[in-house]
Amino acid sequence: MDVKNKVIIAGFGHFGSTVGRLLRANGVDATVLDSDSDQVDLLRKIGFKVFYGDATRHELLEAAGAHQAEVLVCAIAPEAAPTLVEVVHKHFPHLKLYVRSRNRFDAYDLMDQGVLYIYRETLDTSIRVGVDVLRDLGYRGHTAQRAGQNFRKYDIAALKKLASLRHNMGAYVAGAKESIAEQERLMRDDIEHDPAHAEHAWNSEVMRNAVNTSKPGIPDR
Repeated sequence: MDVKNKVIIAGFGHFGSTVGRLLRANGVDATVLDSDSDQVDLLRKIGFKVFYGDATRHELLEAAGAHQAEVLVCAIAPEAAPTLVEVVHKHFPHLKLYVRSRNRFDAYDLMDQGVLYIYRETLDTSIRVGVDVLRDLGYRGHTAQRAGQNFRKYDIAALKKLASLRHNMGAYVAGAKESIAEQERLMRDDIEHDPAHAEHAWNSEVMRNAVNTSKPGIPDR
């Protein structure tokens, strides 16, 4: 390969290509590896420089410039991610790994391997849905956004706490119940300390209509 970039993206499906497009739009080129020949052909036609091969082979990573790179984004199938992590730790320990996982149980296995940056593929999307629902129910945008950010922070903290309990189902269930209760308590505390939260009803359609009808001259927007 004649390209050596600071970033290598292993796997360029929906997840990896989104990361790659975001980086490229901000002036960061990445060396892309994918093991699906049809996907590689398609991406090349679209304009991406993608190399065909199995990213879990250290020879391919070396050819892709892993010794000179700084970051490797692991966006391959989650079930193959532990193999890639093992190869990177063995041959390219300087690389900072950003790894996609399918769910929290995949994440637990990656945590056991010492991976620090793990991204559950449904977490951020589901939080965004919750934030949008809160907004639709009349919560201020700032309040809803903060609620989503705090939920994510507390969920990641709970993930680290529960990882060591997952092999004992009884202890895991008890720990999960405790973590959920603690998360809800922290969220309630956040609400009480957010002055804007108490005013969320002013964003609701019912309250706007009530104010508009009780005060002539105020336009209905």
